[in-house]
Amino acid sequence: MKPSHLAIGIAVLAISLFFFLGLSGISGEEGYAGLSPRFAPTLVAIGLAVCGALLTWQGVRGGFRNMPEEDAELPSAPHNFKGFLWVSAGLVLNMALIGTLGFVLSSTLLMVCVARGYGSRRIVRDAIIGLCITVPMWALFEFLLGINLPLLPIAGF
Repeated sequence: MKPSHLAIGIAVLAISLFFFLGLSGISGEEGYAGLSPRFAPTLVAIGLAVCGALLTWQGVRGGFRNMPEEDAELPSAPHNFKGFLWVSAGLVLNMALIGTLGFVLSSTLLMVCVARGYGSRRIVRDAIIGLCITVPMWALFEFLLGINLPLLPIAGF
């Protein structure tokens, strides 16, 4: 058994459980193109559960198979836990604040957290890049696709 490989599988299973639990908060009555709003999150949750189960099974049976020989020697510190926490915090904040701050600001905050997780210390630059990415995305969804994403709910937009 490889404990680190087992931990990865269990973590993916935990994420799938988080998705499954979140499905109850999504209304299933209205939809786009005849599909329920729960359709895509359900597919993601099922996919994560299958991948997590397979990864856990491989971890129990001795580790991941078919690893190239050059990957067999791992560096002494292969994980950046602080970076992982920044990216995770950005995702959680994005989910928690999108209804209050809106798509553009919450996604910009996500960009800042992800950039920080990868080592950037330039918060203003990262926020400007995030705005330059999210404003056109919001406009694409709002005007071209006709999907209403909240721009700034706290201000009534």
